[in-house]
Amino acid sequence: MPYYVSGQIQNQEELIALHPDDAIHKRGIDLRTRHEGMQINRVEKTVTIKNLEDGRTFEQEYAKLVIATGARAIMPPIPGIDLEGVFPMKEFQDGIDLKKFIETARPKKGVIIGGGYIGVEVTESFRRVGMEVVVVEALPRIMTIMDEDMSEIVAGGMKQNGVEIITSKRVVGLEGDGRVRAVLLDDGTSVKADCVLVSIGVSPRSEIALQAGLELGPRKGIKVDRYLRTSDPDIYASGDCSTVYHRLLCESVYIPLGLTANRQGKMCGENIVAEITGGKPKPFPGIIGTAVTRVFDLEVAKTGIGSSDIERYDLRHISSVKIKARNLPGYFPGASDLWVKLFYEDDSKVIVGGQIIGGEGSALRINTLVTAVTQAMRLDELYTLDTAYAPPFSPVWDPLLIAARAAMK
Repeated sequence: MPYYVSGQIQNQEELIALHPDDAIHKRGIDLRTRHEGMQINRVEKTVTIKNLEDGRTFEQEYAKLVIATGARAIMPPIPGIDLEGVFPMKEFQDGIDLKKFIETARPKKGVIIGGGYIGVEVTESFRRVGMEVVVVEALPRIMTIMDEDMSEIVAGGMKQNGVEIITSKRVVGLEGDGRVRAVLLDDGTSVKADCVLVSIGVSPRSEIALQAGLELGPRKGIKVDRYLRTSDPDIYASGDCSTVYHRLLCESVYIPLGLTANRQGKMCGENIVAEITGGKPKPFPGIIGTAVTRVFDLEVAKTGIGSSDIERYDLRHISSVKIKARNLPGYFPGASDLWVKLFYEDDSKVIVGGQIIGGEGSALRINTLVTAVTQAMRLDELYTLDTAYAPPFSPVWDPLLIAARAAMK
């Protein structure tokens, strides 16, 4: 959606994965739009459904049930949150509404509340449509999913592109005359704003599961086992409403990401079919928290364990190394700085995480680290990989090899 707002994606229809008509007529799915699941009755094995068109309710029986209610954008209960010109960025419609507002109201100054992935992506969108941009983050730094030294690189790139960043200040209200005009901070100051994006995270839509007595996990995500079953064996859950197994931490976490939701949904279907037909269900393979984004000219990626995980879970046996290299040979057009940070176990030298920031072509190197982490490769095994070299793609010594060698030393 940020790329639709900026105009890089022109047609909103291209962003729809499956149209309702196609689901019904091409796939044979009995899809009921404008119907809401109100209550799960686990004893009778029914769901109370409300038709939002006429208000009538009815009971829908189930043999197996999947809860895939997703997540909602967190909108803080502060004064002025309902003013015109204030938007979240979670639903498909959010992007459409924001783009329409920008085209009609022509805002000059945008404020983004929250410096996470969506927040920093939309800074570029706002700048592309000609707005001045201010990011307000309550924590001491933006992009806290990355290590502090890595997030500082991202902040520097944003500032070079005209973005003002305010940290360690909390938004306490919004002011306006029907339409937002200012963002109020907890130190008594304010920031002028014609348009505000609220991007402080999401929360799982798990209320219907809680009402049904199903067990919840971290951040109130619906807790599922390795086979994606809830605490009721006939009810499954998948996607942003549920927890997910982290294969490095060996426990359930709440990390809502796109591939995870798609893979969980697919495995829910496969495991239910297996259960009904007498087959053998498959355990969800787990995640390692891989994520990637672009902020102006910088590509940003991470996977596995980082400093925040080391601190949160008291992982005392993990060290890290950080190197600065080039994404291409220095003589080749487009060469720019690239930073790699590797995390590895002290004794075994097994790689458990990595972070990458750099110019064009940098971020997809994270997939090599994903493979290394998933396969429990050691530093020397990464270092001896026969990586591809040609000047348009990489230096002779790929930055990942340089980082592995630095850690080995």
